[in-house]
Amino acid sequence: MKLNYAEYLRYDGLTEALRALAAEHPDLCSVSSVGQSYEGREIWLAEITNKATGPAAEKPAFWVDGNTHAGEVTGSMAALHLIETLLGGYGGDAGITDLLDRQVFYVLPRLSPDGAERYLTTPHTLRATVRPWPEPEEQPGLHPEDVNGDGNILQMRVEDKNGEWRVSDHDGRLMVPRGPDEHGGTYYRVYREGVFKDYDGFERRIARPLYGLDMNRQYPYHWQEEADQPGAGPYPLSEPEARAHVEALLGRKNVFGIHTYHTFCGAILRPYSNREDTEMAEHDLAVYRALGDRGTDITGYPNISVYHDFRYHPKKSITGAFDDWAYDYYGVFAFTIEFWSAAKSAGVEVEDFIEFFRNPPEEAQLKMLAWNDRELEGEGFAPWKPVRHPQLGRVEVGGWKTKFTIQNPPPKFLEAECEKLTRFALSQARTAPRLEATLKTEEVSPGVRRLELVVENTGFLPTNVTQAAADKKLVKPVEVELRLPEGAELVSGREKQELGHLAGRSSLLGNRWKDPTFFDGLPSDYARRRAWVVRGPGPVTVEVRSEKAGVVRLESR
Repeated sequence: MKLNYAEYLRYDGLTEALRALAAEHPDLCSVSSVGQSYEGREIWLAEITNKATGPAAEKPAFWVDGNTHAGEVTGSMAALHLIETLLGGYGGDAGITDLLDRQVFYVLPRLSPDGAERYLTTPHTLRATVRPWPEPEEQPGLHPEDVNGDGNILQMRVEDKNGEWRVSDHDGRLMVPRGPDEHGGTYYRVYREGVFKDYDGFERRIARPLYGLDMNRQYPYHWQEEADQPGAGPYPLSEPEARAHVEALLGRKNVFGIHTYHTFCGAILRPYSNREDTEMAEHDLAVYRALGDRGTDITGYPNISVYHDFRYHPKKSITGAFDDWAYDYYGVFAFTIEFWSAAKSAGVEVEDFIEFFRNPPEEAQLKMLAWNDRELEGEGFAPWKPVRHPQLGRVEVGGWKTKFTIQNPPPKFLEAECEKLTRFALSQARTAPRLEATLKTEEVSPGVRRLELVVENTGFLPTNVTQAAADKKLVKPVEVELRLPEGAELVSGREKQELGHLAGRSSLLGNRWKDPTFFDGLPSDYARRRAWVVRGPGPVTVEVRSEKAGVVRLESR
């Protein structure tokens, strides 16, 4: 099948697409559920590999997931695009064929199926799940609602001589803050389109959202309670979706790299969220930068640290984030990919993403309105129109239709966004640690053989993947096991032993001397050698195992 990127799929459509792709490619793809959502929807995971070259659990794995946040449905479509590209490319694209012969991809398109369904079928937006939090019922104050029945929840402006806003001098659609010394004009109060619960005719309170859970504050890494980290829930992994996410990864120790798909701003985010770069192991920081820079080359998205470049408050840090957990507790290089930037599409260069969200310059907003007129025929922004509000009387409703202009790309731009992030995923997948081995046999006397095994890591990453994983012993060392036929005996050597971890080409990044003129070389830590002496006939099997780099089996006669 060929997916249609002119629409964002609802749950049933996504399920049907996954099943159809698996049915068309049974030798490459299988789909299973890793758990159920709050409302009982299955959380689907696709496993993609050439089954004829060995089971998935014995190959290095790259993990991609999407739609952690309810409204960030681009992630689901991008995950499907990756699946479709892998399956369609096998046998025709040499790079994809090699990847699926040697490795496995785990792709979880939609982590928050309940929230995404509400987002796609109603005018409402929400952060993640439909479980009310932190209070079970709506609190007094303004709640978003489609007052004029146009299928969108926009903004309301109410004329008020003491208002904080005025109409831009350059475009009548744009509202800009009133100047500190500005008097004598027409001014407005601006609110989210909605109605007030328990309104007394005077006090206009802004209610806390009913659905306040943030799945990306749910993970065990430095989790903090609600008072310190809003949206974190009552305890780590309290929500079935987040718990299924972690359990699925813990049950698949072969994963060496992760992309988690979010929107919006067009950036590649890396850990830590709550610690400076200087607190990360030198090797790991160098690899993060190298992988992220490659992502920038492919996507045009900048590669930035959450702590240094993406904090919501200068004195507070984000905690409980998935990519921090994946790096620091699970031991792999994980990136949060923030898809799509309407601002960049409009020709606006953003340096400080958080500040731009909060206080975009008027010039930038004018460029975005011009882009809307040019590229979307004006459909992304609703002109202000008078409406009779049940509580406030005459108001005007208008503003950005944010769902598929700002938060997600308009469908005409969706496939191009997905395509470049698929290329980034394929690029990082090629950095896997990979075991290769040779086994030589020499007859040293009648009925006695000497076996010599050489094991190499031919991949970019070490078999421990990160220094954090090595330091915390999150990944087992490479192991080798000898299996003798009946009637044979081991004269020297041990049947089962550890080889330690094998370095990858990334070890060069941790070396401060990269000018070949002054480079002394690196030790051969990428390889190990072991030998045995065996007495007796029959085939001897040697199995080399690595959690992250796969399994190799050799036989000597």
